[in-house]
Amino acid sequence: MKKERLAEELNRRNVPEGIYSLNGIKNGECLCIVKEGNTWDVVYNSRGKITYKQSFNNEEQACNQFYQIMKEDYGW
Repeated sequence: MKKERLAEELNRRNVPEGIYSLNGIKNGECLCIVKEGNTWDVVYNSRGKITYKQSFNNEEQACNQFYQIMKEDYGW
């Protein structure tokens, strides 16, 4: 899936917008998608410190991993 579809799915499942960012790193405790050049990263920002990072070659792979993490965290 792409970011637009991911955003729709997160909204449909009532995931609070404060715990994630699909457009770069956001302050606080949140899971984020960061695009740097041709790389898409899924990172967890814990009060300014990146505690998890996985890189992907395309948007779909990053979004699918992001969704999988949310799915496991929320038990969908």
